[in-house]
Amino acid sequence: MAYGLGSARANKWAMALYAGIAVVWSGWRLWRYHASDYVLATLEPRRDTPPAELFGGQLQPGNAIELSVPKSELTRLMGVIDVMRYGSIVIGMVIILAGLLFVYRFCDRVIAGDPFTNGARNDIVLIGVCIVAYTAITGFVDMLGTNSVVGALDLSEIVDTSRSNAGLYTAVVIAVFLQFVYATITQGSKLARDADGLV
Repeated sequence: MAYGLGSARANKWAMALYAGIAVVWSGWRLWRYHASDYVLATLEPRRDTPPAELFGGQLQPGNAIELSVPKSELTRLMGVIDVMRYGSIVIGMVIILAGLLFVYRFCDRVIAGDPFTNGARNDIVLIGVCIVAYTAITGFVDMLGTNSVVGALDLSEIVDTSRSNAGLYTAVVIAVFLQFVYATITQGSKLARDADGLV
């Protein structure tokens, strides 16, 4: 089956298409940030601070807000903010492309009839690592960029960056689930082979 569905050639073209989509999507995000006159930052007040007036609204502990701050007001740290925002997008794209490479290798092994080799096992582990790394690393770099926005606005005494770990927890659960499913299928296949040998 050289050219049919599930063939090595179809797998190669599918992964090339997904990689192209990832690059275009990342390029669009880079252009959108570059063309914008504003920087978005999600902030929340520190727990021990009283309610404060901020950009026409009242900021209270427990309430996170998303500010759209003009870049012209962030000149002091705009270089750092740009590096973090651009860096987050580029790093995310590289991790996605690395993950697609491991998916491609794993699918190639399955198509070749070797889905339970050490190489396939390593590919599944690395796919899980990429899922977690994307969320953790891009989230951390975005947080550094938001901290720079807070510093440029001199709000570090009353405002903290809003950090939700829900995305990271979800990524970890997905990665662990992938490992569990693969281990289950591997064990099931081994048992089936043993049963065939007994018969």
